[in-house]
Amino acid sequence: MQTHAVNGALAIGLAQLIKLPFQAASLLVLPRLLQPIDYGIYAMVDPIVAFSALLLNFGISQAIIQAPALQRMEISGLFWITTIAGCVAAAIMFVASPLVAMLYHDPRAGTVAAVSAVFLVLTGLTNIHEALLNRQMKFGWVAMIGAAGVAIGFVVSAIAAILGAGYWSLTLGFGATQLVSLAGVWLGVRWIPREKPSFKGLLRFYKFGGAVMVADGATVLARDADSILIGRYVGGTPLGHYDRGNKLAIVPIQRINTLLQSLMLPILSRLNEEAERYRYAYLRVIRQLMLFSTPGVVALGVTAPVLVPFVIGEQWAPAAPIFAWLTLAALHRPVSMSMDLLFISQGRTRDYLIWSFFSAATSVASFIIGLRWGAVGVAAAFALSDLLIRMPVLWWWVTRRGPIKMIDLYASALPFAAGSAVAFLVLTALQRLPFHNDLIQLAASAIIAYATAWGVAALFRRGRAAMADSIHLIRTELPRLLLRRVREAPQHEVP
Repeated sequence: MQTHAVNGALAIGLAQLIKLPFQAASLLVLPRLLQPIDYGIYAMVDPIVAFSALLLNFGISQAIIQAPALQRMEISGLFWITTIAGCVAAAIMFVASPLVAMLYHDPRAGTVAAVSAVFLVLTGLTNIHEALLNRQMKFGWVAMIGAAGVAIGFVVSAIAAILGAGYWSLTLGFGATQLVSLAGVWLGVRWIPREKPSFKGLLRFYKFGGAVMVADGATVLARDADSILIGRYVGGTPLGHYDRGNKLAIVPIQRINTLLQSLMLPILSRLNEEAERYRYAYLRVIRQLMLFSTPGVVALGVTAPVLVPFVIGEQWAPAAPIFAWLTLAALHRPVSMSMDLLFISQGRTRDYLIWSFFSAATSVASFIIGLRWGAVGVAAAFALSDLLIRMPVLWWWVTRRGPIKMIDLYASALPFAAGSAVAFLVLTALQRLPFHNDLIQLAASAIIAYATAWGVAALFRRGRAAMADSIHLIRTELPRLLLRRVREAPQHEVP
């Protein structure tokens, strides 16, 4: 399992390196080609597409990954149900697009919604094959599909933006990414549903998946209600600023969580009957997450007034305070969002459902409270409530049952929380010093953040253990991976 996890992590890391220049170009180039209102119009429709895709999936992907055994006829039945449901969902969204225009008082949003209905058809054709790839632990293939999708999506968006497509460039880029995912998962699984579909016994998938879908639906509502409220009551341009701040602070964490689910859910599901191994595997992962993510998040939040204009241009300076507030929530989110894995792998769908409704209710309440102060108020209210209310409640709720105890989480987090606090104080003082240019200031802040946070974490036994574990994995798994690649290389006989 360790080898599967490390190989998957290396594949994901390689894919991230491939993605990096395209993601950086998206941050540096597209905002300079587009206006905040373009991002605002796209952000009005994006939550609707995301929620519709979630309903379409109905938690079946997680049910397939978690299932002890599968039959081809069952998979064929699930595929045809999902495909037909995708076509029906697309038709409903197309017909309902005038209501989207009425909601936001902007006919452009309705037109984008009508065109985006096509994405639901593509989602219906993709879901089952993507779940099979994850179940088979083909992490490298999944990672490379993601990298190719980001690259091609950016190229399409950039060309469209240069040609003056405005907000349509973002829609076209997303469509290109969807097509790459569709082609990639079908090639990776190499299965065409030729078998006669069987619909008997599929109810077990929908019982499990339905609970996951409702819980995920509450999570999506909590994640996207802010965009809907800001777009409806504040306007498209402030929503564009909020969207960029949110994308910079929270969405990368969500992508890490998506990759982590692909990597860890099959492994934890197989270790579910071995409590100590399960506990050991999960705690190792979250310590590595905190070791590498928290110093970087602190550096991003403190340098936000310099970082945001430097990265995406002076016209996006109003997004800096939004981004800074949201990094407060991003501090704990790599760990907290991974706790979905505990609920799902342990089959605790009822507990997951209750938590998701609590999270959604408190998140939406914070959005409504903060709306009085505009987009910045929404970000501040969400970040404070996330850190002070949702995080402690989640950590208590998820540890009421199962191998992971609350003391495990807090003891694991303490070295990195202390390191983050000290790094925040040091960096705040550092920003008062004069720097030759913004790049030097940002680079110095990042280096000092990691040096300070890791130095403080090293004072704790668990902090030193996490660092030693990183070194151990590099020393043991990397040579093993390279040796396996050499052994698998074609051998040619010497004549």
